[in-house]
Parts: sequence; C-alpha cells; structure tokens
Amino acid sequence: MKNNIEKKILVPFMILLMVSIFIILIVSIVNGYNLLLNNNINIAYQNLEEMILIIEKVSNDIKDDIGAKAFIINYYKSLSKNNLFIFSDDEILLNTAQNNNFIEDLMNEELDTGPNSVTVGTYIFTYQRYDKWNWVITYSLNRNGLLSEVLYSQQYIILIALIALVLSMHASYLISHNISKPIKMLAELCDKIIADGIYKERIEINRNDEIGTLTDAFNKVLDTVQINTDRLLEATKFNDDILRNISAGIITADQHGCILSINHTAENFLTSEGEKIGIVKEYLHNQIRETLSTKIKINKILAFDDGYGGSKIYIDVTTSLLIGGDGVISGAICSFNDITERKRIENSMSTLDRLTTIGQFASGIAHEVRNPLAGMKTSIQVLKNRLCKEDREMNISNKKLLNGVLFEIDRLNYLTTDLLDFAKPRVPCFEKTDLMEVLDKSLNLIAETAKENNIEINIKNACRKTFAYVDKAQTEQIFINIINNAFNAMDKGGILHIIFNNCSEREEFIEIIFHDNGCGIPPEDLSKVFNPFFTTGSQGTGLGLSVVYELVMGNQGEIDIQSAVSEGTKVIIKFPINGGSK
Repeated sequence: MKNNIEKKILVPFMILLMVSIFIILIVSIVNGYNLLLNNNINIAYQNLEEMILIIEKVSNDIKDDIGAKAFIINYYKSLSKNNLFIFSDDEILLNTAQNNNFIEDLMNEELDTGPNSVTVGTYIFTYQRYDKWNWVITYSLNRNGLLSEVLYSQQYIILIALIALVLSMHASYLISHNISKPIKMLAELCDKIIADGIYKERIEINRNDEIGTLTDAFNKVLDTVQINTDRLLEATKFNDDILRNISAGIITADQHGCILSINHTAENFLTSEGEKIGIVKEYLHNQIRETLSTKIKINKILAFDDGYGGSKIYIDVTTSLLIGGDGVISGAICSFNDITERKRIENSMSTLDRLTTIGQFASGIAHEVRNPLAGMKTSIQVLKNRLCKEDREMNISNKKLLNGVLFEIDRLNYLTTDLLDFAKPRVPCFEKTDLMEVLDKSLNLIAETAKENNIEINIKNACRKTFAYVDKAQTEQIFINIINNAFNAMDKGGILHIIFNNCSEREEFIEIIFHDNGCGIPPEDLSKVFNPFFTTGSQGTGLGLSVVYELVMGNQGEIDIQSAVSEGTKVIIKFPINGGSK
C-alpha cells in the first residue's frame, strides 16, 4: 500500500516520542540501579566497619585468639546476616550466602587491606582485611537482584511512562490527522480528477492558514482548467466531427513516417477486405515517406485493379508536411479521395461522345450504302429471272451465283440496319415492365441454342418485385444480346448465372447480373468492349455491346462489365425503378 501523508507525519512523531520515553525510562532505571548499588555498597562498608570494631573489642576482652575467633563466628551465625563471608587463606570460616559460586574466585584474588569492593561475575564483593587474625570479611551483592529490585521499585513510573506514551501517540495521531486531512482531500480530489477527467468538484476547507490559502488557489486553478477543458473539448469535438464527416480520407504520420491517426473515412476504406487494400496502404505510406524526405507537397492519382474483372480503383492522393504554429515540422498529413465513380462517369461520357461521333458517321455511311444496295438487289433479282429461263445446267450455276450475291447483299443490308439502329436508336417507350417476365421471354427465344451448346442457366431472384419503367422491346434486345455474348464465350458449355439484386420499395435501382464462366476478356480489351466494330470473335459485326450500351443509356440505366481471363465475365445492369416515369 502506498504511504500517505498522514503516515509520513505520524510515524516520525511516534518514533520520536517512543525513543524519548524509552530514553527517559532507561536513564531512570540506570540512575535507580546506580543509587541502589551505591547505597548497598555503603551499607556494606558500614557493616564491615562495625564488624571490625566488634572483633577488636572481643579480641581485647578475650585474650585467647582461638576463643575470640570462635565467639565472633558463632555470634554472626546467630545474627543470620545474609551474604556475609569470612575466610582466612584457603579456609572459609563463615558463609551465610545462598550462592557461593564465585567465593573461590574471590579467594584467588589479590585483595588489599580495604575497605574496598571487587566485581566477580555478576557479584560485587565489599571486603575488609583484619590482619591480626588474617581474616577477610566480605559482603556479596548480586547485581541481577538489584536490577529486579529497581524494576519493581519503579513499576509505577514505567506504567506512567507507558500511559504517557499511549496518550502521546494518540495525540500525535490527532495532530498528524489534522495536518494531513486537508492535504489528503486535495490529493484524493486530484486522483479523482485524473481518473474521471471531471473538473466540476471543488474542495471546501475553512482554514485561515497556509493550507486554506492553498485550497483557495487549488479551486481557482480547477475553475480555470474546467473552462479551458470545456473549450478544448468543444474544439476537439468540432474537429472530430469534421474529420469524421469529411468525405476525404485523412491520415497523419510523425516525422519518422509512423501512422498517428486515421479518420473514419480512411479507416472504412483501408479496412475493406481484399488484396488491393494492402497495395493501397503501401502506396499511401510510400508517398507519406516521400513527402517527409523531399519536404514538398505531392499530388498523385493512383490506379489499382479491384482484384476482379480488370476494373480500376482510382484514388486522388495529396500529401504535405504537418507544420506547427512555431514552424517546426512535426510530421506529414495525407488526404485522399476515391474518385473511381468520377472516373467512371468521365469514361462513360468519353465513350458516349465517341459513340455519338461514330454513330453520326455510321448513319451517313449506312444511308449511302443502303441506297446502292437496293438498286443492286433489284437488278440482280431481274437478272436472276431472265437467266434462269435458259439452259437447265446453266440455270443451276447462274442461280447459285446469283443467290450468293443476294445473300451478301442481304448481309450488307443487315449491317446497315445495325448501323442505323446503333446510330439512331428508337426513342424508348417507357412503361411499367416486369423485368423477370422479359427475361423469361428472352430465354425462351434462345432456349434451343442453350441446349445445343450444353449451357445451364441458373436464375436467382432476391427481389419481391421486379418492375421498372423501361422500354420492354429494348430491354428484351438488351437481354438477348448479353446472353448471346455469354453463349459465345462458353462454346464448350458452361453455366450462366442471372441474379436480381438490390430490389426493394426503398431502392432506386434494380440490378441484374449476368455472370458466365466462359473464356473471359483480356484486361487490355476490357475498355474497348463498347467500341463499335470491336470484336474478338471470328464472326459478328462488333456492334452488339455498342447497341446494348446505347439502349441501356437510353433507358436511363447503367452498365458495367467485369471480367478475368479463363474465369468468366460479369455484366451488371442497373435500371431505375421509376426512371422512365419521372
């Protein structure tokens, strides 16, 4: 647990009090011990002096030294004085002590005449020599016993000291609590502000000292921080709203090219599935690093394959340096827009302009060719009627030649008809049309062809209603041309999937997808499929998809083709549900 301010104040106080009281106790005990020791030693000296006087008096009264000695020994035995020793040379004459462990050590000591004292082990021996009889008279004093006596005699002092210690510790706690409480309140509020990020709470401490001044200053700082935080949050929210709702993807990086932030648009784009996204990320990162390296603004339009069908994704990317208010470069910013739809519209407009020009040119040629063809066909028919009346074998040969010429004239006539249809398609007659019904009719017309070519047709309808305002005849022509192209791509059999998608009352478009598993279209040819007279087959005029494009545009629809070699082709058509009714 983390030490708080109260503990930091309280612990030194308590240690100081405890040390002080313990020192006072120790000094008191030591002084008591020394006083008691000195007192006992002085009493022993007095007893020794008294005994020497008694011994001298007995020695004077009793002339017989042996009798005098016996009298003294018996006398002091009768008095039962504790801790009294009398010895002469190596002989103990009197011992009233209960413990004589250190007597022999004392007897081995070199003792002066005295009176004096000597310490042996835990005992202090106070002695005096009586030279006339060669006696050493001594009193023993156990120091351990003295310590016990001191502790016992000062037990009330010790108790008072302990009570004083407890009271002092309690007082220290109250003092430290009173000092630390406002500081703890400030710290707890700081922790709460850091944890919750809310600066609305204030601390109330009514004190006139420095802590009160600190509290007032702290509350004023919180007021200022709250105001600035609110402003910062509003600015941040406003900037976040801009970044979140802006249609451009925004990426920021530091000075080393490491990504710092990505806005919502960029995140949605770069977190999509597919291998292309990894390539896009790499290109964006490389351009950011290039800007940081060259210190210049870079604008590029990047194009990527979408991973299927050769369709392109176009991204307009601009990278520039991120410079702070102090002029220091802090990183780089990358903004990019997905301009695929714009490019598609531009390409569609370009294709439409090109088709319009070709259509005008083709219309003039068709008219100029059709008129001579009509005359030639009439003349050939007249010649056929005349020549076939002659020789039979000759008639057969002439008829064969003339039929061949008529066939080629009819082919040229069909071509001019296709050119005129392409150049000047009929104005659509919009009506509420069931696209599923039109598809069924179209499939009935080419059912035999599908059977002969071993082609399976699967239809999936994900729509509750398949109605749209279009020209029914032109829609049928569109379906037939697309299906025929799919059959031609699957010359060895295959599967054609026809899917109706994105159809509901709220949707604006009905999407029809024709997906075959045929030979596919090479990427280099995919952008040319709507060009007139472009074909990769050995037969056909190359006008089929051009006519389909014109008819789809005329019905206010959209068309897109995706293809991969050896995998198949996907033709996507969208018709507005209420397109022709507006």
